[in-house]
Amino acid sequence: MTSPLGDTGHAPYSSKQIGPQAGLFTACFSVVAATDPHTLSRVLEPFTKRAITPSYVHAARAGAKGELMHIDLELAGADADIAWRLANDLRGQWLVEKVLTSEKAAADIPS
Repeated sequence: MTSPLGDTGHAPYSSKQIGPQAGLFTACFSVVAATDPHTLSRVLEPFTKRAITPSYVHAARAGAKGELMHIDLELAGADADIAWRLANDLRGQWLVEKVLTSEKAAADIPS
């Protein structure tokens, strides 16, 4: 329900929108962490504190007894600096055991 002021009752939209620009790519993060009720919120924290919404998030329990979580995240429109900072912040999070990074860029198709 919308109020007369146009407020829908949700927090104001403040997530940074990053458009396609030269030198930008999709940063990919593959995180292995211990299974815990706080794991996902801790992994998302470096994005949240920068008001950035990942473009893709997938999490699944792994290990013989489900003791690990594999979390894949992507951030479209990232630059090398923000990707490096996010990866370092992820590596410093409690419960995180390993962070692998990669990048995806649009293919250059000859005309």
